[in-house]
Amino acid sequence: MKLQINGIRGGDCVRSITNALLQVDLGARINFNLDDHLVRIEGRLTLGDATTAIERGGFKVASIIDDTVVDAVFRIAHCEAF
Repeated sequence: MKLQINGIRGGDCVRSITNALLQVDLGARINFNLDDHLVRIEGRLTLGDATTAIERGGFKVASIIDDTVVDAVFRIAHCEAF
């Protein structure tokens, strides 16, 4: 999924959001685009889980760009099979 988050400014924000998400899904893959205030999450998190974790970390989800749940473990296992 890809979310736009208000208030992402740098490394401290990235660490806070990453830690909040990893508390819910330790295997999640999380990537940031600070210029556009975007976070891409691959894992077993639902949209609700991700939003709740981000808000607990003190940030607000401004918009949902893509709500598709991509399980990072499945994607990696699938790629390794080839």
